[in-house]
Amino acid sequence: MTAFSFETMVQDLRACVGSPDPQAAIRLYLERLVQYPAAPLLTASEQLSDPETLFFEDADLSIWHCRFQPGTMMPPHEHLLPVFIACYAGEEKSVLFQTNDSGLEHIGDLSAHAGDVILLDQDAIHAVTANGDRPSEAIHVYLGPLMTLKRDLFDWESGDAVPFTLDAFESMKRPA
Repeated sequence: MTAFSFETMVQDLRACVGSPDPQAAIRLYLERLVQYPAAPLLTASEQLSDPETLFFEDADLSIWHCRFQPGTMMPPHEHLLPVFIACYAGEEKSVLFQTNDSGLEHIGDLSAHAGDVILLDQDAIHAVTANGDRPSEAIHVYLGPLMTLKRDLFDWESGDAVPFTLDAFESMKRPA
């Protein structure tokens, strides 16, 4: 068995896109990847200093590593793409919303614990945090070019859409 590397993971996920059923292939790959989450991914992720790291993006796929901290809630935002979240450490909690005439309406929560793979559809709006007392770590695989899309954040109080920028994203974080 070869040692885990993020470079090999990217190559493997890119190969999944060429399969007859890319979503099924990606899900199966990620399920196998996080089946025994502690050792290989945690060792590799110790080399990542940023909370979010983009490994790869093209027209079909965006691959990120995300580390969220307990006590900090990322602002409500949309992706406009389906996204697989493969959690391998801690618990990543998505607080789900929908928009309506009065703003944002909380419609539920969805958590990925270490070893879980979940799928958010392209219409999902969520805020994210690490549940519990330790950071969550996950591989996020978006089925398209996340960074080239014009997408929105949503104001916590009014629910108004705000253009997604990194500065706005940072300024809209709040305590969990």
